[in-house]
Amino acid sequence: MYLINLIYVNHLDAPAWLVCLLAVSISTALAIIGLLVFKKIFPNALNKANNDCISLSLSTVGLFSSVLISLIVVSTWNFYTSVDQGVNQEAHAVEDFYKAAQGVSEPTRSLLIKDVREYVDVVIKEEWPAMNANQAVSDKGRLILMHSNDALLQFKTNNLIMANTQSKALDRLSELFDARRDRIISTKTPVPMVIWMVMFLSAFLTIAVSYLYTAESVTMHVIVTGFITASLAATLFLIVIFGHPFQGSMRINPDTFISFQQQNLK
Repeated sequence: MYLINLIYVNHLDAPAWLVCLLAVSISTALAIIGLLVFKKIFPNALNKANNDCISLSLSTVGLFSSVLISLIVVSTWNFYTSVDQGVNQEAHAVEDFYKAAQGVSEPTRSLLIKDVREYVDVVIKEEWPAMNANQAVSDKGRLILMHSNDALLQFKTNNLIMANTQSKALDRLSELFDARRDRIISTKTPVPMVIWMVMFLSAFLTIAVSYLYTAESVTMHVIVTGFITASLAATLFLIVIFGHPFQGSMRINPDTFISFQQQNLK
C-alpha cells in the first residue's frame, strides 16, 4: 500500500479507479501467494476440528479491523470535505475583500486591488502546483496579505462611511488570513504513521487468521482469502485518497479562484 500511495500521490493524472484496481490486485495476489506457501509448508498442521475456534478468532479480528478502518475512512472523508469547503471559503473571502477594497478611496484602493490580483495569481500559479507536488508552500502569499493589512492600517480618514468601509475590509482580510492558514495546515497528512501501522497490522492479522481456516478445497480457501484481502485493500485505498486532498486524480483544484480571476481581474 505504501507503493500505491506513492503512485497515487506522484502520478496526478492516473485515474483513481485504475490505481485502486492495481492496489487490490497486488494485495490479493500477495495474500494468495502467502496462503499457498503456508499450505505448502504446513500441509497437515490444521484440521476441520479447529474451524470453530478459528472462525471465532477470525470474526473477532475481522470486526476490529473493519471498525477501525471504517472509522478512519469516515474521519479522512470528513477531512477531505472540510478542506474542500475551506478552499471555497478562502476564495469567497478573497472576493469579499476585493469588494470591500473597492469602497476605499484612492490611492489605497488601487494598491489593495493590485494585492488581490497578485495574491490570486500566486495561489493559482505557485501555491497550488507546490501542494500538488506535496512540497512546502512559499510565504509569498502571506506577505502580500500583510502588505494589504499594513496599507489599511495606515489609511486615515475622518469620513465615518469610509472608516466603516476600512473596518469591513480589515475584517474580510482577517478571514482571508484564517482561510489561507487552514489550507496550508491541511496539506499535512491527517493520518499519523502510528495509525497506518495499526491498520496494516490489523489487516495483516485478519488475513493471517484466514490462513488457519480449513476449507473443503484449496480453491475455496483461495477465493475466501482473496475476497477478504480485496475488501481490506479497497478500503485502505479510500484512506489514501481522502488523506491527500491536493494530490492524485481526485485532488481539489483552485476552480473557485480561477472563476473569480476570470470574472473580476481580467
